[in-house]
Amino acid sequence: MVAGYHWFEEWGRDTFIALPGLVLATGRFEDARRVFLAFKEYSANGLIPNFVSDFDGQLAYDCVDSTLWFVNAVLQYLKYTGDFAFVRANLWEMMETFVENIVGGAYAEMRVDSDGLVLHGPRMTWMDTMVDGKPTTPREGKAVEVQALWYNALKTFELLAKKFKETDKAERFACLAEKAKASFNERFWNSAKNYLFDVVDGQGCGDSSVRPNQIIAVSLDFTMLDKARAKAVVDTVRRELLTPYGLRTLAKGDPKYIGVYQGDRRSRDLAYHNGTVWPWLLGPFTTAYLKVEGYGEYRREYAFKNFLAPLFTEQLFRAGLGYISEIFEGDPPHKPRGCVAQAWSVAEPLRAYVEDIMLFRPKCEREVLAVLG
Repeated sequence: MVAGYHWFEEWGRDTFIALPGLVLATGRFEDARRVFLAFKEYSANGLIPNFVSDFDGQLAYDCVDSTLWFVNAVLQYLKYTGDFAFVRANLWEMMETFVENIVGGAYAEMRVDSDGLVLHGPRMTWMDTMVDGKPTTPREGKAVEVQALWYNALKTFELLAKKFKETDKAERFACLAEKAKASFNERFWNSAKNYLFDVVDGQGCGDSSVRPNQIIAVSLDFTMLDKARAKAVVDTVRRELLTPYGLRTLAKGDPKYIGVYQGDRRSRDLAYHNGTVWPWLLGPFTTAYLKVEGYGEYRREYAFKNFLAPLFTEQLFRAGLGYISEIFEGDPPHKPRGCVAQAWSVAEPLRAYVEDIMLFRPKCEREVLAVLG
């Protein structure tokens, strides 16, 4: 799966964020199996690569979250197909290797810390742009979406172990998940501002920058937040970051905010994750909004009209015709920038429309999630 045209190649993170919308919600389950098996072949010590070069086959394992998004995609595949046999025969061993290695400290720049949360290096999340040899969005420590994905992965491992009747493993995964959940709520909740820190245990205290990463802690199937905190996160993101075409990567009032994406490479890289709008985030935002507000007809109509319709009715006919651009400028009129056709920009709004607006839920969702009781 190509991440975007005209210059991106295969990216693990992009592939498994995009897979549920592009492949599962459209019923292409054999394609999903092929993607899983291809990336299994690319894996090393349980890690899914961040980057796969089309030119020389080079693989890069320099991110903390591509494997976590892979696990989430496996869960979504199960919700659509109920195909536990495929997962057990082809993916389970690799997934177990990952959790054993990250808990055991076998990876150079990521490990589970004593509080049960994942500690990682400075350029290991999706906000990974560098300028003058330094990250433009420093996130060394424990990033909020990484912890959300880690907990979601642990609950998925627990579910699979229960299904496969591996009771001891299921209990261990459950304990790891509970420890992570307790630490997350203690460490990440910014009680002064009523939302989640973007990063903790980095340089100084918790990073209180208002960024969209916290919405992942609400949108995933397994969340560590109670309903009150989940709603507070959605309300903050909606108030501070929502635009007609996606979520800003930084609140407009922040001194680091850059509202235009133009100029030389350095200027554009500085803006890339510091105000630029990313449309793929409308998928998790729409899911999170309806999770906390309810799936009644009025709420779904409101969500479509206000969160997704501008992309579907306007942006499909601008820039890359029939596709959705990689990014948009943070300031109005939010000009489309970057790749003219980006996989996750198409996939996540499409998934949210199918599953959350139209309520075409995965047919095996209830029975799969019921494994945990």
